[in-house]
Amino acid sequence: MEKWDVAVIGGGMSGWVAAAYSVKAGQRVMLAEKARMFGGRALTVHKNGVFLSLGAHAIYRDGECFRILNELGATPDGNVPAMAGHMLREKQLYDLPGSPLSLMTSRLLSIRGKVELARMMMSLKKLDKRNLPQGSLKEWAERSIREPEVRHMIYALCRTATFAHRPEIQSAGPALRQVNHVLNGGALYVNGGWSSIIERLRQTAMKAGVRTETGKAVVSVTRQTSAQPDSVESFYEIRFADGEVRYANAVILAVPPTECYKIVSGSEKTALERWCRQARPVTTACLDLGMRRLPNPKVQFVMGLDSPFLFSNQSRAAKLSDNGGLAVHILKYHGSSQPDAEQDKADLERIMDILQPGWRKELQATQYLPHITVVHDYAHTERMEAPGPAVPELPNLYIAGDWAGHGELLVDAAAASAKRAVVELLNRSMPKQGEYHEYRRTI
Repeated sequence: MEKWDVAVIGGGMSGWVAAAYSVKAGQRVMLAEKARMFGGRALTVHKNGVFLSLGAHAIYRDGECFRILNELGATPDGNVPAMAGHMLREKQLYDLPGSPLSLMTSRLLSIRGKVELARMMMSLKKLDKRNLPQGSLKEWAERSIREPEVRHMIYALCRTATFAHRPEIQSAGPALRQVNHVLNGGALYVNGGWSSIIERLRQTAMKAGVRTETGKAVVSVTRQTSAQPDSVESFYEIRFADGEVRYANAVILAVPPTECYKIVSGSEKTALERWCRQARPVTTACLDLGMRRLPNPKVQFVMGLDSPFLFSNQSRAAKLSDNGGLAVHILKYHGSSQPDAEQDKADLERIMDILQPGWRKELQATQYLPHITVVHDYAHTERMEAPGPAVPELPNLYIAGDWAGHGELLVDAAAASAKRAVVELLNRSMPKQGEYHEYRRTI
């Protein structure tokens, strides 16, 4: 019976980070992906010469994911756009007050509002990450910001940085920490789209010895034991939909919480049930556009102030076409209300009419994602606990994903949770004290 040291289930960002760290630490690693292609929601579609990711994506250079990719030798190529843009309020465009000059001349704010926003932005830029505020984002904002207009601007900035649109339950600390990443490192737009990151990780991991299997849907992960002369050996049986079986000493589940709960035998008696129940997915409606040009080239980036949307021409900072076209994204953040696919699309098209009159004449490609999951969970006040990295009731079973953040959000949570899982795995299985641990060079 062939047995792997580590089996990673899921070939998205978390899965590949976990596989790369594990194999670099000397583990025999297999990675299984149910789809025929790797990447999960990190896929990029090539349409009429333009590379369209599944919605707007960026990496914060001051965040965990960027540091982890650097550690693994998979640093993405791309650029950080200038901190300039607009805000839309009552169908009117205003300059984003992102610099002292634009703040001084802004028509959005009163004198008192300008003073308070300047103070608040300086405070967020110097945020003490060891002493983050508790409670919800709404509670923090109402306690810390006197001017309502400034409060709405901070809400818009937090939406943009985190994609979440429920300030009444969103945890303040992690949201403000994410804004701090934006202010200190900026957002990197990746050349070639999001899938180029997965490809770099895949090459790194496979070169180091990871074995992969695609089109392999896992139907069960079951802990098994076998009696040895001096002990009882524990391992996992991984059963696929096609009937094939693999075995591993440890398993890292890099899939959504609902899938973890579904495939792990006896999950209802473990923390997986609790983590699944507490999850609050973040979703958006996103209209991705390949365009020959922008009819209004002065408008490249817009945040909605009185409506929850974001417009971004990602080609202003990244190479996302092979014919000079532009990759443009406009999305609507879903909050607690029930999404309406047709209404959301109409809303996005109406905003495009305001921002880029005549945009339909410049189209090369379109894709509409009416209800795409951004993350499967995030830091919110209804959480009982941060998930993982280990499933306490099942030794050597670990979880990773955008939903398993310990203060990190989005892709930072995906990468950091994967690293956390591998560190925990290796710490539990490390050799006797005093022996040399090769993995410490990697992690």
